[in-house]
Amino acid sequence: MNDLWTALQKDSSPILLYGMGNGADKILSVCKRKGIEISGVFASDGFARGNLYRGMPVLSFREAKERFGDFRVLLSFASSRPEVLETISLVAGERTLYVPDVPVAGENLFDKDFLDAHMQDFKRAREILEDDLSKDVFDTVISCKLYGELHFFDRNLSTEEEDFNTILHPGDYRICGDFGAYSGDTAKDLARRCPLLQQILSVEPDAKTFLRLQKNTAGLPVLPIHAALWDKEETLLFTSGGNRGSGVDAPGKKQTEVQGICGDRLFEKLHADYLKFDVEGAELRALQGLSGTILRDKPDLLISCYHRPEDLFLLPLYVKKHFPFYRLYLRRHRASPPGTSTSMPQKKGTVYGSEPSFSKQCFANGSVFLQIALCFCSCAIFWPSAPFRENFCPEK
Repeated sequence: MNDLWTALQKDSSPILLYGMGNGADKILSVCKRKGIEISGVFASDGFARGNLYRGMPVLSFREAKERFGDFRVLLSFASSRPEVLETISLVAGERTLYVPDVPVAGENLFDKDFLDAHMQDFKRAREILEDDLSKDVFDTVISCKLYGELHFFDRNLSTEEEDFNTILHPGDYRICGDFGAYSGDTAKDLARRCPLLQQILSVEPDAKTFLRLQKNTAGLPVLPIHAALWDKEETLLFTSGGNRGSGVDAPGKKQTEVQGICGDRLFEKLHADYLKFDVEGAELRALQGLSGTILRDKPDLLISCYHRPEDLFLLPLYVKKHFPFYRLYLRRHRASPPGTSTSMPQKKGTVYGSEPSFSKQCFANGSVFLQIALCFCSCAIFWPSAPFRENFCPEK
């Protein structure tokens, strides 16, 4: 069974990028490495006029249809705006559209070779998930990454409200950590959900975004911290984009120095009730830097598992090995594809995983924006008996 990249190699139809920017750059790089020719690029009408991308004229969708006739579309940007998502749906209704998965961080590509090389790791990670929905989500995520077909992205979804009310315990949270705080959206949400809230430690390394964080959380019990969560105290090189694509492990032109901080230092005199990790590929290092706090306090955890292809198995296995009192749940929320995701652990043994789907998703950095959260809670392990799951072969 071919993955998306192999299918594109064998496809004789013209292949066009839909969108420009960092996501398109990553997709273009993979296509060049795999010998896949990109025939052109198109964008929404407001972005198409007179623009060039990598020497190619940026067409409107109408112009692309007139010039190329039938062609394949590789979605390469992120948006949560309803009008943009509607346009994407219209394009998908007229042409075959794929959502390629390219990493937010690191160099590994989630293709069939990657899946085969790590099959035992994936099986072990799937086995330790607590409920049947988590396993279904796990299977769906792999299908999304392997095949990039839109019909996978609306499968096995849940809502944040549902997961917060059934898996996590926001009514008990007093002290929270918001790592990868962005512009304060999580902090404002926690302030709404948590009646006992006393303080949120909001860590954000991007200088421009940090200013927005300070402004947006004024008046809330938030301590904004301009730093990068890490496993030790050291100066890091940070690629600043002023957006969700920034990171300490993202090569780019706008690299600046940022202070890396160890999470255990932040919670030396505080009891952690809830920790959220969405740190653009630095999740493992951040977890390692908070191991003392997690062992001592057993907070609920929300951990993004989509920034690196290996995160889908590496982070659940790491949590289960080092913090065996947690139970792991994987969830997908409505969000848009290219480039991100999240894992969520929960109080006294719950890790919750959440992954954005096509519906609400943001297509960023050219890969499926999977917010996969790992939740640790008590639930009976359920093993589906379908051949797909027995053989661990993603559904096509």
